[in-house]
Formats: sequence, C-alpha cells, structure tokens
Amino acid sequence: MHDLDRLKMLIGLYQKEARDLKKLISTGIKEWEYMMADYYAQRLRQVNRELQILQTILDPDYGEKQILIRQITHCKKNRSLAGQKNLRELYEQWIGDAEKKLEGLNSNVNPDSPFSRVVADLLEKLKRKEVQKVVLMFDSELDLGIIITSGRKLCLRIPKIKTLRNRNAIGNHQISLLQRMGFQWDARETLLYLGLELNTLTNQVMELLSKIVFKVFIFEEMGGKSYISYS
Repeated sequence: MHDLDRLKMLIGLYQKEARDLKKLISTGIKEWEYMMADYYAQRLRQVNRELQILQTILDPDYGEKQILIRQITHCKKNRSLAGQKNLRELYEQWIGDAEKKLEGLNSNVNPDSPFSRVVADLLEKLKRKEVQKVVLMFDSELDLGIIITSGRKLCLRIPKIKTLRNRNAIGNHQISLLQRMGFQWDARETLLYLGLELNTLTNQVMELLSKIVFKVFIFEEMGGKSYISYS
C-alpha cells in the first residue's frame, strides 16, 4: 500500500471514531451520565487534534481552509439575524471574499508528503553525501529550525535553545516532547540533538519531522517565515 493510501485510511479511521464519540457524548448527556460524556469529550478533542495534524500532512492548506469555512458559516448565520439589515452588505462582502480565497486554495495542487517531495529528495541526497547539510527553518525571525547533517549517523539538531527560550519560541513542554522522541542535550545544554542510523528509511525520518513540526511546534504549514535550504 502506498504511503498516501495509508494516510487516507488512517484519516478515515479517525473520522469514524470521531462520529462514534459524538454519538456516545449525546447518549451520555441524555442519560445524565455526565462523567462518561466528559470522558468521551476529552477523547474527541484528542481525535480532532490528530485529525487536524493528519489532514495538514495530506493538505498543507487544510488549517487555512477550515478557518475560511468557519468564517463563511458564521457570516451566513449572522446575516439572517433580526436587526442585521445594515450589516447585510458587509456580510455579503466578507462571504464573497472568503469563498473566493477558499476556491483558490482548493484549486492548488497539493503534494503527497508533509514537506513535499523536496525534503524527501534532500534526505536521500544527504545520505548519499551529495549535500552536507539540510536546514528546515520554521520561523526565520525567531531562528527556530532543525539542522540535519550526515556523518556516521544522520543527526538532527535544534540549536540555540537558550535564545529560543528567551524568545518564547520553545518551552519545557516542547522540550519534554522532543526528549520523548529521543532528543538529548549536548554537554552544555545549548542544543538538542537526535542521532539516527544512516539506514533509517526516509519515510521514517519524514514521519519524525512531521511530528516535530505539527505536534511539537504546531506549525500548520511551511510558508511565510519558513524555508528549506541545503549546502
């Protein structure tokens, strides 16, 4: 099965679980089982978060599209309320602008992988020593990013941790998540690094990078202040 097919299948399973959880919450409330309803609601929040991450991997514009859809729904609802006659033209303008932008995003051809095939190709070149270093910069203003090099091992480094702390670009919770993924401190605790075997599959490295971007730092897309470079 192709990786994209696996991703779509996983999204389908999460969507089914979300639908089932909504039914369980509704049943719990009707039967006054509020503790169980709250338990299911907490799980639903987790599932929705996972769905958002997976959908963003499948479609980098997913987050922006969802914001536009909510904006359109909100404006259509409000324009029909009593006493909104004076604002109706403004709501119509907002709806039209949002629908036009949404149509543009829907017409984009999205890549099959988290950071497109570019990063996967660069990782392969890094392993073959055709490039020496790959930089995934998440926020150039905060200087937040990952440096990937290849020697005896494939090494992922997040430098300047003290500076990032001072800029509120990284906190204890994020550091804890990175450590659970296997990242370690250097001797002076100035950077976090993770060494992977050179024969680690590119897909596995991409999955790890996806988790770092979408679960640790919660970046919805690689754009704006973000860039990919290599040397």
